[in-house]
Amino acid sequence: MRWESLFADLEAQFEADEARNQNSEIQEFVRIERARQTLMQRLARHLDTRIDVQLLGAERVGGRLAGIGKDWLVLHHGGSEELIPVRALAWWTGAEAGGGPQPGERRVSFSQALRVLVRDRARVSIGGVDGQLLASGTLDQVGQDFLEVALHARDEFRRSTAVLGRTVVPFAALARVRREE
Repeated sequence: MRWESLFADLEAQFEADEARNQNSEIQEFVRIERARQTLMQRLARHLDTRIDVQLLGAERVGGRLAGIGKDWLVLHHGGSEELIPVRALAWWTGAEAGGGPQPGERRVSFSQALRVLVRDRARVSIGGVDGQLLASGTLDQVGQDFLEVALHARDEFRRSTAVLGRTVVPFAALARVRREE
């Protein structure tokens, strides 16, 4: 009887050591996986949920995270959309998001997303990384590292007779592009 008790005790110690080693391995695996995660992958966990972002110029924007791309995100709030380059984010916060399946790698770049707005002849306002309004009008052109806005009165359509001038904004100065309805 005494031998059985000794063997049972040794077996229990062995199983406890095995469980601790397995738990330690799992924790190390989780740390490694988290270290490999990118900001965009982390952000993807919040798709279709409300987040709040602060831009580098201290402007804060909140809304439903409607989409993410290679280097940008889109927030919907009220009747407008905010296209925000990730490099203009100071921070973001949101409710704890689920860890469900993540969308694959996004290939659409910020400049490609802007070209959709050019195609749609979208009326936009451009916010700068300093928190100032840089331009308001119709997005006319997107280059590799800049965009051009045709300036006109808010209640006017973009016609050559209504254009008051053009503003060229380098991407480095841009914090957000608000698509206006």
